[in-house]
Amino acid sequence: MNKLTLSALLMVLTLGLAACGSENEDEAALEQAAEDAEQQMDEAGDAAEETYEEGAAEAGEEIGESAEEAGEEVAESAEEAGDSIEEGYDEATN
Repeated sequence: MNKLTLSALLMVLTLGLAACGSENEDEAALEQAAEDAEQQMDEAGDAAEETYEEGAAEAGEEIGESAEEAGEEVAESAEEAGDSIEEGYDEATN
């Protein structure tokens, strides 16, 4: 072969190898992007779970406080009712 043909053949082979190398790099970049996206989704899921758990805990505390307050109000009302009954009994018997 003459030098021109040999040079053209080497150039075509070099470009072909470069194109193959570029495809491998693109595939590797896509795989890395997929792994990064998966990791971000996992982190977002973990953050959402933590937020839900914190919100549920706070809601539970608020419900507990409300129930405690309601219980105290019921106890006060029962005590007042008992006092009224006792006064009525005392008035009726005296």
